[in-house]
Amino acid sequence: MLYLVYLVDIEDNMPIRQKLLDAHMEYMGRHLSAIRLGGPLLNAEQQQPLGGMLIVEAPSEREIQAIIEADPYHKAGLWREVHIHPYKPIIDSWDKA
Repeated sequence: MLYLVYLVDIEDNMPIRQKLLDAHMEYMGRHLSAIRLGGPLLNAEQQQPLGGMLIVEAPSEREIQAIIEADPYHKAGLWREVHIHPYKPIIDSWDKA
């Protein structure tokens, strides 16, 4: 099943993001078989991340929660909110590109 993961950063997020970016990316790289799409959400000026979004394929929400909880960003307290929702793609124009 596909899940949409919506991550909301804490207010002063850049010290954590900068310090742990390499560790976070290495960790995400270990889950590429499950992650279909992902990246930061940017503020209106597109200068600074304010959260993130992932589309993940997994058998259960619990498995997604385990991936998120072991992420270096999560362990450091970057995300003040984590939302995980089952996702059903209806429009997929990328598949035809």
